[in-house]
Formats: sequence, C-alpha cells, structure tokens
Amino acid sequence: MKKISLLLLIIGLILAPAYWIYSKFYTGKQTAMLALDKVAGVDAATPLWRSAPFQLKDDMTPVGLILHLDASFDPASDDLKPPIDRYNVTLSKQGESAKPLLITLKAGNSAEGIQNFKEHLLFMEKVQTGSYQIEVSPASNSIMKVGQMRLEIRQNLQEPNSNIVTGGILLLVLGLLGLIAI
Repeated sequence: MKKISLLLLIIGLILAPAYWIYSKFYTGKQTAMLALDKVAGVDAATPLWRSAPFQLKDDMTPVGLILHLDASFDPASDDLKPPIDRYNVTLSKQGESAKPLLITLKAGNSAEGIQNFKEHLLFMEKVQTGSYQIEVSPASNSIMKVGQMRLEIRQNLQEPNSNIVTGGILLLVLGLLGLIAI
C-alpha cells in the first residue's frame, strides 16, 4: 500500500504542478526578452518601467507574455511576514491602452533578501498584428527594491490541459490519503 501511495504521489506531482509550470513557462518558442527601462512616473518617488515597442503578428499565436523581475529587500525582515508588492501592468497597442492588470508579488523566505519572480501576465489566443508596449507601475508603496525587469515574449505557447492538471491533483490527494492511512 505504501509503494502504491508513493507512486500515486509522484505521478500526481508530475501531472499537476510540473506539467502546469512546463506548459505555462517553457512551451513554445522564446521570441524576445526585452529589458524594461525605468522612467520617471507621475510622482518622482514612484518609478515606472516601460518596454521598448515590440511587434506581434497573428501567425505567432498563441502568444504568452511573461514578466521576469529581480528584487531585493531587507534580509532582517520577519520570515512570518514576507514582503508583498503590487504592480499595475498595462499593455498598449499603438498608443491605445488596455485596462491595467494587477499582479501581486510575495517574497518567499530568503536569508539573502534577493528574490526572482516569474509572472505569467497574458495568454493571447488571438493577436492583432501591430506594435505593442508594456508599462509596469507600483499599485502601492513598494517594499522591495526592483533591480531589473524583463519581458519575455513566447510564441506558439500551449495552455495546460485542465483535465490533466485535475487528474494530477486527484492522484496527489489519493497518494497523500494512502500515506496517512498507513
């Protein structure tokens, strides 16, 4: 029973989180990695990051936009209350801006005070050919100091199959229940 439960747990880990992460961040082909430049915002105390304009074409679909962010914070901060920052991300196409997307970045426990984030921003099933640009601004007072922001553009990205992820979660639960019952 223990071997079967461990096998179910391992298969569940492969099908649920590992498959989901692989699909979201590693399928398709990386088209570009753009550094976002820090520019003066409305208030001098709140910086704004902006990408260079980039081209998207309808033959690249589906397209994924992934934000890479390197940040640092005080390593002496309380491990039970890791820093949390919120940012508004705005995608614009030829000067026309969409509604901002709110993302939350929560630091893990890190003695060094350095954190690398990878945030899947958008999955675009259909793309209108044109020039796009991303702008990132703090939604509240930032606790972490941003060192570098990059935007990864991936074409032909695949979304994870929800049936496979759900099956993986079910196998995880069955494996855990089997281990607890022993």
